[in-house]
Amino acid sequence: MSHPDDVDPTPPRRPRPSPDDPPPNPPRAGFGDSTFRPSPGPPAPGKPRSSRKPVDGFRMEAAEPGPKWYERILFGRVSSGQLAQFCRQFASYLNAGVDYDRALSSLGRQFERTALGPVVERVRKRIKAGATLEDATAPERDTFGPVFQSMITVAEARGGVPETLRSLGAAFEARQRLIRQARSAMIYPIIVLVLASTIACLMAIYILPMFASLLSDISKKAQLPWASRAMMAFSRFVAAGGWWILPLALIGAPLAILKWYRTAAGQAVLDPILLRIPVLGSIFRKLDVGRFARTLASLLDAGVDVGTSMDLTAQAMATTPMRNAVAAAKGPVMEGRDLSVALAPSGWFGPDVIAVLESGEETGKIPEALNHLADDYEEQVAYMVKNLGHLIQPLLVLMLAGFVLFIILAVFLPYIQVITSLAGG
Repeated sequence: MSHPDDVDPTPPRRPRPSPDDPPPNPPRAGFGDSTFRPSPGPPAPGKPRSSRKPVDGFRMEAAEPGPKWYERILFGRVSSGQLAQFCRQFASYLNAGVDYDRALSSLGRQFERTALGPVVERVRKRIKAGATLEDATAPERDTFGPVFQSMITVAEARGGVPETLRSLGAAFEARQRLIRQARSAMIYPIIVLVLASTIACLMAIYILPMFASLLSDISKKAQLPWASRAMMAFSRFVAAGGWWILPLALIGAPLAILKWYRTAAGQAVLDPILLRIPVLGSIFRKLDVGRFARTLASLLDAGVDVGTSMDLTAQAMATTPMRNAVAAAKGPVMEGRDLSVALAPSGWFGPDVIAVLESGEETGKIPEALNHLADDYEEQVAYMVKNLGHLIQPLLVLMLAGFVLFIILAVFLPYIQVITSLAGG
């Protein structure tokens, strides 16, 4: 007979619930017989989040913010590709039976020279000191994101951390794939735009003053057309020392707009305009719809409660109108209305999105319907981004053609006017 002191004081891990088991809580109103299960909920007041005790020789670290400022200078920000690789390999280690400490040690060595390396090391130290994975990643919320944190919380409470990590890895990988496609598609248009802007600046500084001197003689005898007068005024401004404003405007104006866009007031003003721009607005809207469907499906399927899922999904949206639409739909959903009915009045979600949601609500499989919707929209965005360069080229050609046409009109219209007056006189 074993001695009582030989018994392992660590409680056994809770087994994963079987699909045939009844849900721990009844489904929330508005979702019928959906396949997701609500979160077990937060711990009772006064009850600690984890029963694990600190390991001898280690002390629990305080929840310090991360990453450090010098890490951002040395390594930059953690990319979606790094997070995808981290989640997939972490899940593989756990499936193979490797404990958290050894798995994170190996991942820390792998990402040692990247922005994710110091983050993984801090998480490993907190877990070795006795923290759960949820508590260890909480101070790194800026790196992993609120969706990651919520899904890990539910996964640790119900079991199934490796499956949740694989799902998060797939989401990060899809985001990284779209970013790479967008960058590759924009290389050619950006090069053409930079070259065209450089040529326009050189012409304005060196070529236009030559034409302006020729037009000044004609202006003494006849009234010049509006294009010629505008070109002469611009030439006098450049000759008076305003040439430096051209490169400053071409470089400073986009940077100023970008900095303003990073503020809440800038996003509130520019996002509605951005979503109505031809081609680009459609891409951004489809991106946000795909992000909405993927995030909400992952949270509901992981067992996060409906209210928290709606809040986190709204935070994950990139544009202000879409974010406000999802946030406004939370109230009606919590009152018992269907999600499709709550989203329809906003006008930012198309009829196809509402139809898919209605189908999911009727069948009780909202996460599955949302995943299919996300796959469809991500495929559409990938196709549009892939052809983005071909769509922007006509716009660049029109801009260059308009600039050349303005110079031709400004230079040749006065001569035509003089020749016409001489022929008539």
